[in-house]
Amino acid sequence: MKDNFENRIFQMAEEEQIILPDSIKQKVDKKLENLPEHKTVFKMNIRKAIILAAVMIMLFSITATATIGALRLRMEEMNQEKLEEYFVQIYTSKLPADNYNRPYMEEECSRMEELRKVYENGTTFPEGSITIIENADDYKGKNISFLSKTSTFFFPENEMSDEQLLQIIDFYYKRDYSLQKINEMISSGEIEIPRKIKDIQMQKEPVASAPIEDKAVMNPDQALTIPYTGELSLLYIAGGRDCIFLTGWNAIHKMKIGSSSSTLFFDDFDRLTRVTSLCQSDKGDIYLALMQISDSGSFEPALWVLNEEGKKIKEIDLSPFQKKKEITMGGVSGNCFIRQMVVDGNGYLYIKGAGFQDADILLILDADGNLVSKIHSGEYAANLSSGIGIGKDGKVYMCLYDRENRMGIASVNPEKGTFEDICMGIMPEKTILPDIIAPGLDSDFIFWGYDGIFSYNMREKSVCVVMPAYETPCDVEGALNCVLPDGRIVLVSCTEYTSRQMENGETLYDRIPDKTCFYYIPSQRKK
Repeated sequence: MKDNFENRIFQMAEEEQIILPDSIKQKVDKKLENLPEHKTVFKMNIRKAIILAAVMIMLFSITATATIGALRLRMEEMNQEKLEEYFVQIYTSKLPADNYNRPYMEEECSRMEELRKVYENGTTFPEGSITIIENADDYKGKNISFLSKTSTFFFPENEMSDEQLLQIIDFYYKRDYSLQKINEMISSGEIEIPRKIKDIQMQKEPVASAPIEDKAVMNPDQALTIPYTGELSLLYIAGGRDCIFLTGWNAIHKMKIGSSSSTLFFDDFDRLTRVTSLCQSDKGDIYLALMQISDSGSFEPALWVLNEEGKKIKEIDLSPFQKKKEITMGGVSGNCFIRQMVVDGNGYLYIKGAGFQDADILLILDADGNLVSKIHSGEYAANLSSGIGIGKDGKVYMCLYDRENRMGIASVNPEKGTFEDICMGIMPEKTILPDIIAPGLDSDFIFWGYDGIFSYNMREKSVCVVMPAYETPCDVEGALNCVLPDGRIVLVSCTEYTSRQMENGETLYDRIPDKTCFYYIPSQRKK
């Protein structure tokens, strides 16, 4: 369960028939122009925060009902120190959303909706509050605690009481109100961005592991923290057979596993180009899915193949499989987009993306670019980021969900365009479909996604949690990721970005190389 206070505020405003003035956009733009410049890009869009703050202020300014008055008074009881405490927690969490040590029970969900109503009409508020803890080990299994650095709620094993559920509701409302209120104060010039945010950002600078010998680097049990010393502003990474490929605008680099720097591998592009997906075949050939920006600002997809030495050997024509309708990715328009792809032992290329005719799940081509089969949604479906990878048996597998919203994996029969070896219902409830699927060192599969790292063996009823999201050693919001042949997950996190404007008005955010760090995470099951 993930409560969204913003939706409730807009719903309450609609019920009170509040209409924002037509000039609100101009006022917001003016306030944004007066904000101080920062290299670091914060997690929430400040424009949206200011608009939400405007809705809230207008909503709390009316005297239509005692309900709004009670809620308003409770929010306004918080002093600036408390407001900033919530605000800092939101902006400095390693994870982009709330996490939980266990799901809500069905009865808890039902009671929570009823308790929310009495909370909102001001008749019942909690007597206590949630305990804030510094480390996951500090939770002792009683009451409710909240780990700020990963936005993780820790619930007791037994069903929670009404008082405990009210504490959660109260926390949600106070936190989200603080976000709107502090952003409004910043935009008006009343206060500056809290110093605590800058201090915490400084504390998050990566610290290198002690020097490690090559033998240790290649140890699948070895966790590594390696600040990047190269010069490339990274857009995408992919695991090769014995290296990591790094890509930026108009450049592809190679990096030795465990290294801190990278070397140029390929840069022969004649226009602004970024790699959206990269994979290496068993033979060593490297497949590049490209997004090439035209003079008009739209993008054109391309599919190239390089050899191991970085020489372009062919292009695969995608035009026979593209839809005519344009799509938009990252503010740039085009007519198809490759998000992920893999090559199997037979040289078949499996493509996941958007804008392909009758292939919203998979498009499968042979080595020459001829159509093998297409798979579209039916009994099973997938989203754009659903993982795809090759299992230990050489088959291609992908993450799916069925009509009952159960999540799992299945192998692909390329000639028939069907799914086989189907294992559904193996992921925890409310899990986001993982976007990495690969062979594990001590398991058939390793999955990675925003909910953490999981391993799975065929015929098991459910996945094994290797590392929950709140234990991840770096921020996962905006992190790049790939998997190594030994099953280690590699995350790339950056603490600061620079921004630049494109001719079409779109803003691009580039990772600052010397603020970028690589984290190698072992994925074996805990013994």
